[in-house]
Amino acid sequence: MEFEIKQLKPKDEKRWGDFVMENDRTTFYHQIGWKNVVQKTYDHEPYYLFAEDEVGNIAGIFPLFYMNNLFFGRRLVSVPFSPYGGVCAVDDSVEKALIDEAIDIGDNLGVDYCEFRNFKTNIYGNISCTRNFSTFLLDVSAGHENVWNKMNRNVRNRIRKGIKSNLKYEMEASLEGISTFYELYSWSMKRLGTPVHDQEFFRNIIKQFPGNVFTSRASLDGLPIASFYLLTFKDVLITAWGAALSEFFQYAPNDFMYWNCVEYASENNLSWVDFGRSLVNSGNQVFKTRWGCTEFPLNYSYSPPSMILRPPHDEYKKYAKVWSRLPLSLTAKIGPNIRRDIP
Repeated sequence: MEFEIKQLKPKDEKRWGDFVMENDRTTFYHQIGWKNVVQKTYDHEPYYLFAEDEVGNIAGIFPLFYMNNLFFGRRLVSVPFSPYGGVCAVDDSVEKALIDEAIDIGDNLGVDYCEFRNFKTNIYGNISCTRNFSTFLLDVSAGHENVWNKMNRNVRNRIRKGIKSNLKYEMEASLEGISTFYELYSWSMKRLGTPVHDQEFFRNIIKQFPGNVFTSRASLDGLPIASFYLLTFKDVLITAWGAALSEFFQYAPNDFMYWNCVEYASENNLSWVDFGRSLVNSGNQVFKTRWGCTEFPLNYSYSPPSMILRPPHDEYKKYAKVWSRLPLSLTAKIGPNIRRDIP
């Protein structure tokens, strides 16, 4: 196949979008709208590459962002603030050419490393791959009753606990739901020692993807105790961000929330629920496996290969305990300024 590697221009965006919807390896985060969200919220510089064949069709895409921070260094990431992204192409030769071009761009920018977040293992040259994360997809195509009958008995008991505790579930696809979600999210991230996204980040996602973004919440006696930020893409419901107040864990709000996601997806002609990214050998991994999810290892590739010896997320762990002890008023104020540079 004859093809040429180009950088995206506004006139190419429709063709890019058509490729995203037609290719079976693309994800929510490959959409042009994600570029707009990241640019508008955090002002990172995009390098969106695509391969054009001899008849003018797009044969592959590779969305990238240049991130430059004095403390965290210079990086080229595909794509930030998402569990997966990476290169998608119609064959290996196009994929290799796009990766080579991305590495060349990284070299010209003087980056410390490139990070490509793929489902597929990279088999090319000067790259190393690590599998520190997985995502977990639950097949709901046969209906939620089929999921119920196959799941772990302990999971069913915890769902029943939430129902018997009279938890109320609500979903909405409007900006009004952001405030409740963000309040719970801020508390939860502080407890975990993780800086929060700017609230505008979540507002911008809804604005870019109207009809494909929802917030949901579980309430106890009128008090919201858990909330999810949900995305839909093709036939998948993605639980992109979630939060719950730890003092109400006795009511199993997370199990209750995930079950309502399963019901919603199966009743709205969706085939999968993506339970989100988790660290390998973590409690979250065990939790999601008990639901009957299929685990998909995420292949994070690095250039230069030496980066595999020091996965970037390890750098943030040592600050988590300190962050969790700070007052919420402080973490909410300074968190977004830090989070903008943690991909």
